[in-house]
Amino acid sequence: MADFQHREKLKKLEEAAVNNNVPAKANNIGIGCFLMGTIIFICFLLFLSISLYYNEIFIGSIITFMVALVFAFILFKLWTAPKLP
Repeated sequence: MADFQHREKLKKLEEAAVNNNVPAKANNIGIGCFLMGTIIFICFLLFLSISLYYNEIFIGSIITFMVALVFAFILFKLWTAPKLP
């Protein structure tokens, strides 16, 4: 026997994906998870940069620090961007 509830849920999901009707709560959760993951990644890069500096690998430390700054700038711009319609 077919599960019609599951079929209707899939239809609603397909319609939301096609028409970009994502609920605000789901959008906020997705943005929050992305921001948290990016912040953790930036912290890891900073930790790696400091570790390289302490081990006197200066070129790698500078490159890693610059990459962390680029990601931090991108994250700042995404965070302060106006809402899209």
